[in-house]
Amino acid sequence: MTAWDVTTEAGFMACYRATFADVYRYAAMLCGGDRATAEDLVQDVYLAALTKARRGAVHELSTGYLTVAARHRFLDRVRSSHREERRLRLVSSRPEPEGGALAVPGRLADLPKRERAILVLRYVDDLTIAQAADELGISHAAAESLAARAVRRVRRQEARDA
Repeated sequence: MTAWDVTTEAGFMACYRATFADVYRYAAMLCGGDRATAEDLVQDVYLAALTKARRGAVHELSTGYLTVAARHRFLDRVRSSHREERRLRLVSSRPEPEGGALAVPGRLADLPKRERAILVLRYVDDLTIAQAADELGISHAAAESLAARAVRRVRRQEARDA
């Protein structure tokens, strides 16, 4: 895997140009194809990387580092969103529709955030259920249940469309 020296502005820009498409594609999968959310996520990742590079905390960046950073930021948002959704249920039972969807492999865009996250962690990042559970901050049993529910939902959607 190629790593770019980001100790200079030119090095950081070279890294950005070389890695952006892959990091954005990964973020779009995580975000279910929502362009605005994927763009915000990628912007946060590169801004944090630039901040770390300027502080001297990081000297080289790779696509792997940046996609892992995107995953962690996404999961932080999922956890935060999950807490917020619990609070909003007290006020309204109808969530706002999401817009601006990109084409995402399979039925990921149709899944709720947590189900989409478990499938991306499991099948795109190739994490075990235990590792995915740790990333999501849930128990192993809850992760297994979430993954099974997501797979069932995708299969039902595909059966309806067939």
